[in-house]
Amino acid sequence: MNAMFAIFRKEIKDALRDRRTLLVALLGSLLGVPLILFIFSVVLSQVESQEEKRSVLVVGMQHAPTLENFILRQGYQIKQAPADYEAKSRNKEIDQPVLLIPEHFQEKLSAGEKVTLVIAYDTSNRQAEFGLRPLKRILDGYSQENASLSLMMRGVSPEILQLMEVKEHHLQSADERKATITTMLPMMVLMAIVLGGMYAAIDTTAGERERGSLEPLMMNPVSGWQLAVGKWGAVAAVSMGVVVLTIFSFFPSQWLIRNETLRAEFQFGIHDALGFLWVLLPLAASLAAIQIAIALDCKGYKEAQVRNQMISMFVPMITLMPIIFPGREPAWFQWVPVLAQNQMMNQVLKGETVSVVAVTTALLVCTGMTAVSLAYVAQKMRRVVMS
Repeated sequence: MNAMFAIFRKEIKDALRDRRTLLVALLGSLLGVPLILFIFSVVLSQVESQEEKRSVLVVGMQHAPTLENFILRQGYQIKQAPADYEAKSRNKEIDQPVLLIPEHFQEKLSAGEKVTLVIAYDTSNRQAEFGLRPLKRILDGYSQENASLSLMMRGVSPEILQLMEVKEHHLQSADERKATITTMLPMMVLMAIVLGGMYAAIDTTAGERERGSLEPLMMNPVSGWQLAVGKWGAVAAVSMGVVVLTIFSFFPSQWLIRNETLRAEFQFGIHDALGFLWVLLPLAASLAAIQIAIALDCKGYKEAQVRNQMISMFVPMITLMPIIFPGREPAWFQWVPVLAQNQMMNQVLKGETVSVVAVTTALLVCTGMTAVSLAYVAQKMRRVVMS
């Protein structure tokens, strides 16, 4: 036991001295969430600014007097688009889409002919694209009003086309969060887990082997299990530390949000943080064991880094699996690592109670992965040194 703790202390000191490990652990866990929330806040503010702008850029408004009247009645201002609107949209000098009205618009519409309106914007101009939805909403309203007036002029009540009315009734709890930002949080935390312990796992195996410091360590009277558990304990401590830092970075991150809508959606409390820790710490420990096992098979640092990066690519792919199963998620999800944790984190964010069965199942799966990985490391360690 003393030898195992000695190895643990040695690996922790090495990890703390490794600038790359510290940089990834600290910057990734402390800055990742604030950066994502800042980006979401800016984008959402841009979308809302287009909703509140209440102005329409138009070319050829003189051809559509009834449309002009409708737009003004909705409380919107009509502005003449510049002649070079295409170039200015590409250069992002204008931040709205431009409505193009063809000649003889009013005459064709009055004659019952189909008329096409064009909305022009550059797809690289994100601000202009955000203004597409409110403009389409105005045009849809005008189209419905014009159709109703046409029917009434022919002595037909528009209500005969609307014999059935459909209303939405949202069956959600009062404290359920919106999914705009909360769907991103579990993926961000899972990525932090993978990246947080990756460099420590590589350095303690392939890194030591490349530096030639693994052989002197093996000359000490320690068993393979003592060596495996000692190294795993250090890497797991780093990985779990990243989890704690990432989760608690959610609290100061809320101060950076300047958008009221996003602030209302992102309400992360201490109860949520404890729920995340209860779910994620076992996964962080098991992933640390897997990363050590993968890196141990590699002859150099770069090879181990490439192989472990495959895990960081695989994790977000697992979290997207619920898309394939819309509706009620299958029961076997709780037996799939990462997917089970993603499911439980979403339940925490929605204010739902995570079942003891789900937590216990995930804990058993993580324990099994850890045990298998450590058994492989303990068996392989001395053979790796001698190869």
